[in-house]
Amino acid sequence: MLLKLLTEPDQKHLLDLAKLLALADKPLLWDGKTSDEFTSSTDLSALSIQEGEKEREMITELEQSITRPSLSSSMFGSASTSSSMFGRSSPAAFMFGGKPSDDVAAQLIEALKKYPVSKAEKPETRVQAATTVLKELLKDKKFELPTAPKVILFELLLVALRDGTITSVEWALLKEFQLHHQLEDFIFDDLLERAETLNQEVSKTISIILE
Repeated sequence: MLLKLLTEPDQKHLLDLAKLLALADKPLLWDGKTSDEFTSSTDLSALSIQEGEKEREMITELEQSITRPSLSSSMFGSASTSSSMFGRSSPAAFMFGGKPSDDVAAQLIEALKKYPVSKAEKPETRVQAATTVLKELLKDKKFELPTAPKVILFELLLVALRDGTITSVEWALLKEFQLHHQLEDFIFDDLLERAETLNQEVSKTISIILE
């Protein structure tokens, strides 16, 4: 749907931003362990981010939409109609440990490594680390169309609303995006309202289908 309004470079830019938003507040693991599971042998330099299945499916479907433009649809389709919404929620998680194939995850992990382990999980630290990466992604980015930042913001709002609410970390990143592109508050508020309405309507539709 709205992806068609973006050029190919802008679609890829959206994908990077969506990945960052999806990872920004996910649980951290050190050597595959949570902070409550540390032992004397835990390698604290082996930091990774634990991403849920729903987020992984969302990013995968967005990638497919970008590589197959003719089948592209709103980001929301991947966020809200994934298998988890049809009763296939799984505890399985995907580990992002800074692999070369996922540069955004690697950047975020490197940013988090600059903080003490005792502070890495705190919301304010997560915001600071993710904002550092966001600013790098936004730096020197030029859009061919003036509508592109608004399209991207709307899609990012849908990503953040995939669980029904926007977390404090996600909110900080969205507002940073708004500030960078100098989008007025009424535009942000209007797009947020539309994203919330769409999220609610799709959820109602799925509930009807599953009755």
